[in-house]
Amino acid sequence: MLFVTNYTLKPHLTKSDSKALMDEFGKRGGAPGEVAHYVRIDGSGGVTITDNEDAATLYAYVLPFAEYMDFDVCPALKIDDAVGPILSWLGG
Repeated sequence: MLFVTNYTLKPHLTKSDSKALMDEFGKRGGAPGEVAHYVRIDGSGGVTITDNEDAATLYAYVLPFAEYMDFDVCPALKIDDAVGPILSWLGG
C-alpha cells in the first residue's frame, strides 16, 4: 500500500533541535519502503512516498520524530489503479 506523508517542521525548533532531528534521521535512515523523499525549499518540511504492507510500520517509524514534526499520512493509489473505480463510479 502506498502512503503519501506530508511533514511540517514545528515552529519552535531551535538550531540544537534541528541537529537532534538530523542525528535521529541519520540513525534511522529513510522510512521503510521509501520510494521518494522530497523537501520543500522554503525549509518548512517535505513529503515522502512509501510502499508498506500496513500503516503500523510507518507509524512506528514516525513516532521518534513527532517532537520535531507534524505529520499528515494518507493512503494513496497510483492513477492506473484509480481509473477503474473512477470510471465505474461515473457509470462508464
